[in-house]
Amino acid sequence: MQAEGWVYRIVLALSGITLVLVVVYLYLVQANRSVQAEVNQRQQFINQSIQFNRVNDALIRALAATAVSDKDDKLRDLLAQNGITINPTTGAPSVKAASPPPAAPAAPGK
Repeated sequence: MQAEGWVYRIVLALSGITLVLVVVYLYLVQANRSVQAEVNQRQQFINQSIQFNRVNDALIRALAATAVSDKDDKLRDLLAQNGITINPTTGAPSVKAASPPPAAPAAPGK
């Protein structure tokens, strides 16, 4: 009779461990879904940014060509304010390298 008692306890413990593992598995699946959704949103943002960058480049080229052909100083100044210089011979825009922002002063230590 005692042999059946310890077998019953082992089977009961194994079924309890299995139940706990199933609950942990379900939690991990749900956590993975939320992380995957966030990664997908970030990837979509990156893809849209690339598309907008192409449109932005085309718009800058069109503005630069217009500024050169119409000899529009206001448009040329507007582009220069945004870091875009125009080659006067070809009318091709070139973007100046953005200067890094000034470093914030270090916080005093404790």
